[in-house]
Amino acid sequence: MELSVKFLDWSAGVPIVMLNNKTAEKIGIHTRDRVLIKTLSKKPRESLAITDIAKKIVGEDEIAVSSEIKERMGLASGQKVKIALAQAPESLSIIKKKLDGAHLSEKEILQIVNDIVNNSLSEPEIALFISAMYEQGTTMKETIALIKSILNTGKKLSFKSRLVADKHSIGGIAGRTTPIVVSICASTGIIMPKTSSRAITTPAGTADALETLAKVDISLEEVKKIVDKVGACIVWGGTNLGLVPADSKLIRVEKQLNIDPEAQLLSSIMAKKLAAGSNYIVIHIPYGKTAKVTKSGALKLKKKFDYLGKYFHKKLKCILTKNKGPIGNGIGPALEMIDVIKVLKREDNCYLLEQNSLEISAAILELAGKAKPGKGVDMAKKILDSGKALEKFKEIIKAQKGHLNGLKPTRFKKDILSNSSGKILEIDNKKINYLARLAGCPVDHFAGIYLYSHQGDRIKKGDKIMTIYSEAKSRLVQAVEYSKKEKSILILKHS
Repeated sequence: MELSVKFLDWSAGVPIVMLNNKTAEKIGIHTRDRVLIKTLSKKPRESLAITDIAKKIVGEDEIAVSSEIKERMGLASGQKVKIALAQAPESLSIIKKKLDGAHLSEKEILQIVNDIVNNSLSEPEIALFISAMYEQGTTMKETIALIKSILNTGKKLSFKSRLVADKHSIGGIAGRTTPIVVSICASTGIIMPKTSSRAITTPAGTADALETLAKVDISLEEVKKIVDKVGACIVWGGTNLGLVPADSKLIRVEKQLNIDPEAQLLSSIMAKKLAAGSNYIVIHIPYGKTAKVTKSGALKLKKKFDYLGKYFHKKLKCILTKNKGPIGNGIGPALEMIDVIKVLKREDNCYLLEQNSLEISAAILELAGKAKPGKGVDMAKKILDSGKALEKFKEIIKAQKGHLNGLKPTRFKKDILSNSSGKILEIDNKKINYLARLAGCPVDHFAGIYLYSHQGDRIKKGDKIMTIYSEAKSRLVQAVEYSKKEKSILILKHS
């Protein structure tokens, strides 16, 4: 059937079309059906899309397309296109195999990833694939196939210098080491094209935090210019970048499911590092009672990362640290970035954040041959104290069209006081993260929590434990109620 294209200034995040209900009825299409759109030119362009149906927004001879389709197909308003019901992709049967516990071949995994990139699979179908990996697990052979597939369905960065490095934390813990590490290492001449995620299970991802200061949604061409100019960047590895588009779509669904399968964690991290052209890679794996993994889980992950580093011929080191709660005082995009700036400016002693950042920086400096074995921490500390890291950070922010001014939490806030005196034995990462999300993180960049004490600190009755910030009074009330109800967020040994 031929229809005229209509634009509604409508971005859905995925390719979607809207049909009039009478048109949909004529051709037997229902809401959420998959359709194929094709131009009428000699060399037709085509795209798959998910269907929505309306009564009045579009006419019977029209098809409204989301901005994703408009850009991908280069469509003009009023242009004629053909649409037809698309068949279910072959990869659906492959996903069902995985759900039943079968091991998939490299060819089968590539088929799934191709269909994710080409929008042949809807988000519920991608969710099935993620759930299958989570429930059934994956072999190392399947994980490597997933890494290769994610890598080969996207673009890649390349640099003249081989001195390209990167770091990644498996997440789950509030606190931003990346801006500090990138600034320290890039000031020595190491190329640091850092692509970062948005939050999946925590109140902030590095991209969310950096976005409070500068532009992070940047094209590949812009990234190359920035890195050529200042030697580093800290950007969102999302769709505009095009490095690992399959990973971006998998992460978006993971965020909705609130699960992070090990195979996807491994493949996401490794594919990003390989796509960025990194030759020196440091993986930070915090472990603990309320971290993402236990010590035994961390050791298993380390073994797998070590294997992958050797397989892909990269110098890779894993750093395992026993976690004692959030590594900064701030929890949430803006609050975590305030901590980063304090460390870089040497204004405040965010001890855990500084120590973690120095340890990761040292590993990169030693791997890349900038520091002798065992001397990396001293070198990183000297760079931090000298102000060179701060100057490099300013260069990066300026290159990404940002500035350091005006960063402060939102005006709605509530102090939470201690009901008794004692020593803090434990801070529950999962509960403190959930509390920050109740306050509005990561969508509300200036919402979050400021902690006044950490594990091992002594506090007195009436002392401020934390301040909760929110951009909406209703969210603040909800977060405060949760903090009072869940007293196990912070466990005290009473004195």
